This record gives sequence, structure tokens and C-alpha cells, in this order.
Amino acid sequence: MRTNAINSWSKWLLAGLMPALLAACGSNGSGGNGSGQTNGDIGEKNDEPANLVFYSTAVWSQEAFNERFGDALRKKFPNYTIQAIFNGKGTTIEEVISSGVTIDIVWNDVNNTIPQLLNYGLQHDMSELIKRHNVPVQNLEPTAVNAIRDMSDGKMYALPIINNTAVLYYNKDLFDKFGVAYPVDGMTWDRAIDLSKQLYRSDGGVQYYGMRGGIQPHANLSPLSVPSIDAKTGKPTILTDDRWKTLFSEVVEMKKTVENKALSFVKDPKVAMSIDLANIFINNDMSALNWDLVSYPSYKDKPGIGPQSLPTLFGITSASKQKDAAMKVLSYLLSEESQMSLSERAVIPILKDEKVKAAFGKNSKYSNKNLQAIVKMNYAPITSKSKYENDIRTIYDKAIPDLVNGNVDLNTAFRNMDDQINKLIAEDQAKSK
Repeated sequence: MRTNAINSWSKWLLAGLMPALLAACGSNGSGGNGSGQTNGDIGEKNDEPANLVFYSTAVWSQEAFNERFGDALRKKFPNYTIQAIFNGKGTTIEEVISSGVTIDIVWNDVNNTIPQLLNYGLQHDMSELIKRHNVPVQNLEPTAVNAIRDMSDGKMYALPIINNTAVLYYNKDLFDKFGVAYPVDGMTWDRAIDLSKQLYRSDGGVQYYGMRGGIQPHANLSPLSVPSIDAKTGKPTILTDDRWKTLFSEVVEMKKTVENKALSFVKDPKVAMSIDLANIFINNDMSALNWDLVSYPSYKDKPGIGPQSLPTLFGITSASKQKDAAMKVLSYLLSEESQMSLSERAVIPILKDEKVKAAFGKNSKYSNKNLQAIVKMNYAPITSKSKYENDIRTIYDKAIPDLVNGNVDLNTAFRNMDDQINKLIAEDQAKSK
């Protein structure tokens, strides 16, 4: 079934690709790169039709991709066919590659995009394309650009297109009910945890909960910017970097005020606060909840420093035969016109332009909320990411319940996690020998 699905799907996609290929061959008798021109160069000069295949393992729908990117690109580039493929049954990245379909752009969040490009040998240094298309990298969120260069060994294997981060959501009705002052922008972690303990109570036989949150996104986006793997030694940092004690202690305190339950702030009106991704209000219907948000809590010794950003990266692949056409669409997505449109719809822009930030969420149905708290933060540096990032975060996650329940102390839990991470790395290295 899977083989038949990918074969019929790839035939359809390849059929859509043929006009662009024929046009390119007609313009260049060599049909290759011997002349020094790529198909993308020719398409750029003559604005010929191009079929661009975007691939992602992100948990996005086709509708969300089209609403953020696809529809605008099709309108701006009517000669381009924009195809979005998502990981699923019959469309894993391995299956798509083996089917003969060329992926032009791989995209996902900063934790996944470049590791995926590297894992499949699809990385391509976009520096020359960026220069040729006059992409104003200096106007983009610097922590995102720095993270890309760090993960690309000084090169540019991707560009950041939109951003995300973390904030503190709160249920105003519960604060009103118990006469507790609302959270405020710039609040410290100590104050946030104190509020969560005040709201964690039973009233009239009903249990109310304090602050939901977990090691994800807290460790992933914390202002402390602590890496899971030491970039120089390749060893886990869980035993050697004391910042982990701060992070895990905060998570344990949060989890105690929700009794370690997997509660939903959006669906459960008995949850007072939630540390969550900043964009959940555009992906969920929160109209039945009397909510607002404030900036992510800070640390006393890091005043004014917010969480890390979580940019979505788009990387043009080494396999793409239409690199200039691909860069043309990425350049447009980074234009003031595109970023303004995204910002007005409450998609966090990657452009540093103050006019673009000021327009954030103005066309959103939640424009009356404290949305400016999302775009006014000074982001902490993005931690260096290893290819083990997702697996390590799963290890962290699994350690939390025993810590909350008091089954292990912090030192024991850290030793256990260190053992698991070292085993993970050793097994991976053994496979590559």
C-alpha cells in the first residue's frame, strides 16, 4: 500500500514538474551545469515556470502552510507551482527522495531543519545565493542568524522566515475569583512560581491548578541558553552545567501545582497559568476563555533578557535544480511587504523593522490582548543544537514525573539522564563506523 501510494503520488508530482524541466532544457542545450548556468539561473532571468517542492516534518496542515506562505507565493509568482509535502504515511523524507522527486526546500523549526539537511546530505551553503539576491540578512533577528551560522559551521544552510518564542498565558477569571493580582511583563521566575502556588487550591470541592509547563519548552527556550551537548567535547552537560539545576527545579515546582497532570490551558478553565509557545492563540480557538498573556518570566541576574526565539528555517537543498527560483521566493517571504502581512495576522515576524513589529496582531481577532509583549522581548542567544536534540529532550521529559513525585532526588536523576545521553551518543557513533 505504501509503495503504491508513493509511486502514484510521485508520478502526479513529476507530471507537474515536466513543463518546467522542458522549458529549462529548451533554453540550455546542455541540459546540465556545464555552461556554468543552473536551471535556476535561467528561470530567474526569463521568469520561466518553475515547480518548487517544499518538504517538512513539522506538525502543520496544508491549510496553515497556504495561509502563511503558499497563497502569497502563488499570487506573487504566478509562473511558479508551489508544492508542499508533509511527513506522513507514504511521504517520509526517505520515501520522497527514493521516489525520484526533488525536494527544493526543507523547512521546520530551528531544532530540526539543519539536522535534517545534514542527515540526508541535502545541505547547501546559501551564502552566494543570499548575496546574489540581495537578501538583507543584517535586518533579520540576529539570534536566529547566529544560530544558523553556528549549526552550519560558519555557512548559511538556511534562512529564518518567521519566528516563535514562549510567553506566560493566564486565565483572568481565576485571578479575579481569588483576588490575586494579574501577572505583569518583566516578572521574575520567583514571582511566577509564587503566583502559581497561590492559585493552586481547592475551592467548593473544585480543584484549581497553578502553572502548567514542562521541560519543553522551558529548557528549549530558557533565557539561560544552556546547551544539552558541549560543542567542544561532544559530551552531555547535564552533570557539568549548574544551570540545569535551576531549570529542572523550576519545572518541578510548576508541575507540583498541576499535580503532574497533562492539562490543557486552552480547554481546562481550572488552569490559572501556562508557559507555552507564543503562537498557540492563532492555532487554537481561545474565544471561550478570558485570557491574556505577559512576557516570559526573567531572572534577577538577567533583567530585560527574554526567552530564546524559535525561528522557522527554510533551507534550499543541494539537490534542487532551481536554486535561484527557490531563493527568489524566500527573498520575497523576507520582504517588508510579506513580513508586514504576516505580522498583522499575528505570525511573529523575523524582520527587525519596528513598523512591522508595531503592526503585530492588528488584524487578529485577539488584537485587544497584550500581544506586543511577544515582539518587544530581547531574545536570549539560541543554544547550539546537536543532531540528538529531540531524543535528549525526550530523556529530560521522562525524568520529570519521578522528580515531582519525590521518587528520586535531582542528583540521581541527573546521573541517570547523563547515562542515557551517553548511551544514545555511543550507539549512534557505533552505527556510523
